[in-house]
Amino acid sequence: MNTSPPSSNNPILPALLRVFNWTEAMLLLIAGSVFFLPDLVRPHWPWVIAPFNAGFVGAVYLGSFTATALMVLHNRWAPARIVLPMIFVFTTIVLGIILFNLDKFDFQNPVTFVWILFYIALPINSAYHLWLLRDLAPANAHPTNERWRYFLFAFAALLGLYGLTLIVAPVAASAFWPWPIDAFHGQMYSGAFITMAVGSYLIARKAASVEWQTLGLTLIVIAATSIVGLVWVNATVPLDKKVNWALSGTWAWLILIAVIGATGVAMFSHSRQIKNP
Repeated sequence: MNTSPPSSNNPILPALLRVFNWTEAMLLLIAGSVFFLPDLVRPHWPWVIAPFNAGFVGAVYLGSFTATALMVLHNRWAPARIVLPMIFVFTTIVLGIILFNLDKFDFQNPVTFVWILFYIALPINSAYHLWLLRDLAPANAHPTNERWRYFLFAFAALLGLYGLTLIVAPVAASAFWPWPIDAFHGQMYSGAFITMAVGSYLIARKAASVEWQTLGLTLIVIAATSIVGLVWVNATVPLDKKVNWALSGTWAWLILIAVIGATGVAMFSHSRQIKNP
């Protein structure tokens, strides 16, 4: 389905990319089901995943599904211009972490092989299409105003630096989170923060309304489901596993996620003020 108005400035995506996008959207939705159906999905997950980690991983996958589904829906260079680099960055980071942590994976589980193949194919596909479409200018793009530009550069820098810190020192960088994070999961989560930074950077100079909308909705979904997931899981775990709401770190995490969500809301609101040709 294509909802974007016909425009030579915003070309339709290649057929191969459309096939990958549909496949990716379906797989992301399946992966995101660990958020809604943790007891059903967790036993089949490629590695041992605790309830709070399952909730956050599910939130990240639902956010990824949102971005990919919007790329499928519009099927044009905008919003693919920002979504494709985000896919490339996220899947490349996760693939690297997989290769350095193969001992964490259950290779008796057939899902593990599908999951790893997914993370091999996606960065290759996104890199190929980014190269194929490298000469395309931003479609229907409007210059980003100065206030937004400075904010987005700062926002991207902070998220990117935090993501890099999670790679280098995952346990220390996640010590304030409401639940215990091991090095493996801390590094996995780095991809989400770096990917949000990449998307923010890509719209900082110029962007189409649909690109603001896509990134905004992605941030909203990640933030909303992260907080809902925390509360939901906390209601189901034993007393000794529950979140300590008195800790300043817990509130620092909530503020971080709330800022991401509020930024998404502001982006979506801004998208509605931009008129495409």
